[in-house]
Order: sequence, then C-alpha cells, then structure tokens
Amino acid sequence: MPATVQDTVTSAEKEWTFWGNSTWNLVTGKKKIAHTDDEEKFAKYVIANYNSVGGGSPSVHDIANDDYAWSAVGMSAIMKQAGFVKAEFPFAQSHSVYIRRFIKARRDNDKNAAFWGFRLGEAGGQPEVGDLVAYARGKNLTAKKAAAYFDKTSGYESHTDLVVAKRPGEIDVIGANVLDSVTRKTLALNAAGHVNDSVHFWFATLKRKSGV
Repeated sequence: MPATVQDTVTSAEKEWTFWGNSTWNLVTGKKKIAHTDDEEKFAKYVIANYNSVGGGSPSVHDIANDDYAWSAVGMSAIMKQAGFVKAEFPFAQSHSVYIRRFIKARRDNDKNAAFWGFRLGEAGGQPEVGDLVAYARGKNLTAKKAAAYFDKTSGYESHTDLVVAKRPGEIDVIGANVLDSVTRKTLALNAAGHVNDSVHFWFATLKRKSGV
C-alpha cells in the first residue's frame, strides 16, 4: 500500500528539520535560510541519503558549487522514507520523470496510481496537503511556455514541492535544493484555490489518489 498523506508530510518535515527549518514566504518575500549545501556536512548528506535513492554521483564540490541540482533526488528520498517503493513513485534525478508519469496516469485512467496530474488552474486540481505542486525551469520561460510543459512527453527542467499545510488563502510546501537547503515555502492561493505566485512558473498539481 502506498505511503499515507501523513507519512509523506512527516517525512518532508523530518528532512526540513534536519536542514534547520529554512523558510521562504513568497507572499511577504521574507526568507530565513539555515543550513545549506555549501556546508560539507550537508553536501555529503545529499550524496549519502538522496543520491543513494534517486541516482547520480556528484562530488561534494558539484553540490556546493551548484553544478548539480539535487532537488529531484531529495524529493525521491522524502517519498522513499515515507514508504513509497519505486514502482509507486519513480525515484529519479529529474522531477519530470514522475510529473510525466502521473500526468499519463490520469490520462490512462490508472486508478492504481498514487497521484494524478492536473493543469494549473484546472477544476479539481486545487492543491491539498499531500499533493505535489510543480513549476517549470529553464531559460526564456513565459507562463505560456511553462503551461505547455504539461503536454511534453520528453524530459524537461522542473521542480516539485510537497504540500504540508493549508490555510485560507495560502499553503506551505517543502522542497529540496530550494535556496540551497530543504526549505518550507509559503505560497498564496487565488480565490479559486490555485497557486498564485509570480516568482515561479507553476504549471501542474499532482493530486494524491491513494493513501489517506
């Protein structure tokens, strides 16, 4: 049975605590970053605990110098620690591996999939605790170009965060390699309940389909 929503939240919060409870409020702009991958201890932690799950063999210098993006292996490790196995959540070095997997799962009406992918702003795709929210990365992006990532079938630069709390008008999400740490971000929601943020090009929500 896939990990429960609470399992995933607990796992993400455990990693967040280990990194010193870094925060970034995208509503107010306030940031408080604790430990980062510039510290040798934490760069080594990424290799030992995240790359061992998601793959890759970067050096400590690669990580500290921002030559290696470890956000996807970090999320993979969070999901494995929560109780997912690779057949349920494809641990990988690229977020697009599992974003594409779960978008396809919904299109295929795969009721056994742990997540289903929804477009940003799509009815029924409002983020809730336990969901993943995704944004596009890359050069010369626009909101229109980012939205088109939802239909891409080949790999692309992207990022996901796990929703760990929801309040009226905002959510908290935890993601890896955010400002060189495991960071808890606060994001605004619009009146319809969708992410409303001008800093990143959000384009999808991966909604939990199984596990309570």
